Amino acid sequence: MKSLIFILLVLQPLVNKLTLKSGVPFDVYNELISLTVFLLYALQVLQKKKIASIALLFLTLVVYMALIVVAKNIYPLGFLQIAIYSQWFFYFLYYHSLSEEAKIKTMVDIKYILDKLLIVMLFFGIFELFFYAEYRAFLDVKSFNRGLGGFYMVSIFGSGASLANFMSFYLMVWFYFHYGLNYSIARKDKVHLVMAFLFLVLSFSRKEVLFMFLFLMFFPFAYRSTLRKWFRKIILFFGVITGLLIYYLVFFSEANQVAFGDKYIRWRIAGKSGEILMDNLPWGTGVGTFGSRVSLMVTDIYKKYDIGPEMLGYKSLGQLRGPIYDAFFFTFTTEMGIGILLFLFFFFKLFNARALNENKVKAYIKNFLILYVLGLSIFQPVLISSFGYLCAIFLGLSIHRIPLLKFRSYAKI
Repeated sequence: MKSLIFILLVLQPLVNKLTLKSGVPFDVYNELISLTVFLLYALQVLQKKKIASIALLFLTLVVYMALIVVAKNIYPLGFLQIAIYSQWFFYFLYYHSLSEEAKIKTMVDIKYILDKLLIVMLFFGIFELFFYAEYRAFLDVKSFNRGLGGFYMVSIFGSGASLANFMSFYLMVWFYFHYGLNYSIARKDKVHLVMAFLFLVLSFSRKEVLFMFLFLMFFPFAYRSTLRKWFRKIILFFGVITGLLIYYLVFFSEANQVAFGDKYIRWRIAGKSGEILMDNLPWGTGVGTFGSRVSLMVTDIYKKYDIGPEMLGYKSLGQLRGPIYDAFFFTFTTEMGIGILLFLFFFFKLFNARALNENKVKAYIKNFLILYVLGLSIFQPVLISSFGYLCAIFLGLSIHRIPLLKFRSYAKI
């Protein structure tokens, strides 16, 4: 069941594309999987007759959100949004509560599944290269002006961003498996690594590529001598910087002009989020009111601050949603108010916790993934997506016990 849940989450973007194309959207796919995970976790707690201290912090966060929902009279939809936000924590808590033996076995199973899926993606990728237009038409892919003359890979996920998310996840699992768990690196493993990087680069997704190049730049590779260590680090540093400059300047010239302009929609959403937050301190607007999934049904904030279809989506153009979800951390903070400190404290505890059977590599990958999830949340709703749930599973498997009131004197990135 633990591996099946993982497979279903990986396939979610493809299922979403196919159901939308069939005219029968299946909007509760993730929610059904999350409900299963919640029931498994509840059964786990009943069997053990105890609850981890980190779960108490999550329950405190839920109580805070529920009290604000009641105080601001935004129920029952506010309670529905709380359930949506809680899904990420269900995955983390369930997999974190597994035995050490079960965690290691599940991690090995995940690596095996990812390797097999990468081979499947290779066949789809070859087809996509030769029948680019037909493939995108079949999946109803909306194209953006980036990449090689508008070409960028989407693979089985139906979007460049989803492909990049998955490949970045694969790369971190690959390094954890071979450098953290010390499994040998065979020729096929090297081929898988090269394939994963090629898929990532050809997705032409700026954020994920940047994060993964930084991941490599600071990775704690083992060196036989200090001189060799710094020599290779300097070469890697200049190689990464040069590669990124070429990648961004050649393939994203127009997109960069838009992203760094004052009219970029994400910065405008961030500005509006700050304005609304200042008017609703200290408690925020309440979950389900601004930028969240149910907020389009609770429109008081949008009407009050004159937020129109440019951010919410033009129904006349058939848009199911606008870019309001694409500045997630800003809108989430506006909803949460000072409750965002509880949310950040939860992730601080994950960062501060020891990795399972800790070594430098495991600690580095675990902490990098936490920063990666929070960093991407500025631009996309990672915490309520299948990719975010995969990250929650990985963190749950890789983190040892988390004492709520004890703090380490340091935590290595």
